[in-house]
Formats: sequence, C-alpha cells, structure tokens
Amino acid sequence: MKKTKLVLALCALPFFAGCGETRVVDLDNSADVAGMQNVMELEYRDWTKTAEKMTSSMLKSGAFMRVKNPVIAMGPMKNDTMQRFDTDILTKKIRTVIVNDGRAQIATNFTGEDATSDKVRTLRGNSEYGSDTIVAKGTLVAPNMSLSGKMIQRNLELQSGWFSSTDTRVEYYLQLTLTDLKTGLSVWEDEQPIVKEGDHAPTW
Repeated sequence: MKKTKLVLALCALPFFAGCGETRVVDLDNSADVAGMQNVMELEYRDWTKTAEKMTSSMLKSGAFMRVKNPVIAMGPMKNDTMQRFDTDILTKKIRTVIVNDGRAQIATNFTGEDATSDKVRTLRGNSEYGSDTIVAKGTLVAPNMSLSGKMIQRNLELQSGWFSSTDTRVEYYLQLTLTDLKTGLSVWEDEQPIVKEGDHAPTW
C-alpha cells in the first residue's frame, strides 16, 4: 500500500510528468495538430497534406473529363518503405474527396473491397427473399479507370561536424498513376516527396 501511494505521489509532481504524458489530439483544432510531436515515420499530417495535394492535382488535370462516367478500380498500391502500414491511409482520403465531389465513382466490388454485391446475387431463386428485391443480372458496372501507386523510402546519413552525432535524412516519395483502362494510357500522374531529418529513422 505504501509503495502504491509513493508512485501516485511521484506521478503528481511536475518533475515526474513522464508518468502520464498520454493526451488526446483534437484533429479539428489546428493549434492542437500543430503541437503534435514530430516523428520520423509517416503520420497523420503527412497523409493529410499529401492527399490534399494529390487530389487537387488530379481534379485540376481534367483527367475525369477525358473518360465518360469515370469509374475507378483500385490497382496495386505497393509499400516499398521501411514501415508497415495499410496504403489505404493515403488512398482512402483521396477516394473520399473524389467520390464526394461527384467527379468519379469507385468500383468496390471489382477488386473485392465489398463482397456484398456478389453475396446479394447468390440469393436469386431463394424463396425467403422477394424476387423484386433482388438485383437483376447485368447491373454491375465495370471500371474504366484504375488508380495505382507506390511508396518509396530513402535513408541518407547526415553529419554536421567532427564531434556531432549522425542524423538521418529520410526521403519519402508517394507516387500515384491514374490509367484509362480502355486505352491503357496514363491520364494523370503525380509524385509528392516528404523529407524529414533527425534520429531514430525507420530502417529495415
């Protein structure tokens, strides 16, 4: 009991602030986001800024005006960085803006993102469901565009002086390509670099 009281007392002192440093960041508060601790890994601010730049670039390019009723299928998205993360962190933000803007639609069934479309069609002939509530054949829409990309990381050692510690510059390159599936030609491409310098860089 005495040990427990001692630990609680120490954590209450400013000197021992490390006993409870967890805080919730309000992502809707610009000041709170600006106060986030910087890290060498890719994080929320990197994804947000990159998604905004790439989406703006894609919409301004006029790529969706070249294809009638654009429907996008998500192509391969390769993570060639030294970190493990789901690439949807970036592409989901971009897709959300495009779809909600009304410029294009996403073929979620085509790449297996949403299997519900296929599951509903297996109900044909099932007497437990009203036949007029089950989708007819020939209603699925095939994609006419694909969005694919790659994420690359390079680590470069830095040293500012004889007695200084060696820091690392980490260069991330996030690349996306939008392809017209009818012609197989790229109709939009972009690359956004993210550069950070410090220690504790992500490595293999």
